Amino acid sequence: MRQPLLILSLLSLIACNTSTDKATENQTDHTHLLDSTAQEAETADTTTIPSDEELQDYTIDTTGLTPEPAAAVKILIEGRFHKHEVWQGAEHKQWMGLVYQDSTFQLLPAAVTVSPFFDPVLDSKAAKTMSGREVGGAIPGTLFFLTGMPQLKAGSIDTVGFSSSVVLPNTSLHLRFRDKTYTLEAKGDSVQEESSESYSLKNYSWRISGTRNGRKISQELASDTDFESAIYVLLWAGDLDRDGIPDLLADLSNHYNASEVTLFLSSKADKGKLYKKVAAFRSEAYPATAASDSLQAPVL
Repeated sequence: MRQPLLILSLLSLIACNTSTDKATENQTDHTHLLDSTAQEAETADTTTIPSDEELQDYTIDTTGLTPEPAAAVKILIEGRFHKHEVWQGAEHKQWMGLVYQDSTFQLLPAAVTVSPFFDPVLDSKAAKTMSGREVGGAIPGTLFFLTGMPQLKAGSIDTVGFSSSVVLPNTSLHLRFRDKTYTLEAKGDSVQEESSESYSLKNYSWRISGTRNGRKISQELASDTDFESAIYVLLWAGDLDRDGIPDLLADLSNHYNASEVTLFLSSKADKGKLYKKVAAFRSEAYPATAASDSLQAPVL
């Protein structure tokens, strides 16, 4: 479960994708991904949502909670999620938040709260329990929360500006940082859906190339065979670990009803690589019960 407007808001950036490079001839138009009827989860029947007065008699479901992931580095985002998507005790960790303040990104100590709410997908009035988990933070404008890297220091983070968050198949996006260029290239096939004018993605992948210690390196970041009304989205790029190479935050979901916010760090990369995937937070959409902000870094 994630914020209801997450994928919709991010995919809306496709319409602004006018400056990707190396566009091929007869490029397939993927604007059908913007169709909200294909993206949006069904609206919850309001009769199934308890009133505030009724919720006073509900208990918090603490059964079958997800244990803390074994990975050293972990990330979270703000929003409402299914119980199993937020691991037990997450609020007790020492978190840093990447915050957009005064037109710059700041890495700041951040307190994370996890509060219960009635999950309209998994809860019922008959059981009188609340299993949903709402993740929140005290600082407005937090893009994501990070824990497991005590070496990171609070302060401003140099950020890469890019004109589009979506890289269409067989095009590339150049990320310019400290007089060096890192090229994010997308490969993929556009397959026309049967009895439809729409196209879907197949065999879509991202490859990043750039220079490390004077050596040119090209590395595949992610790939999927099939996509359902979805495409990878670059959320943010900047030097989080301050090693001179911009780190990447992306949503690598291949399904419109899910989000997979993923962090790549250059300082953790294996020999001969530019990046290493260090953390991911996966969630599924749910019928919206209240308005919420969407996860989206400002396009600089």
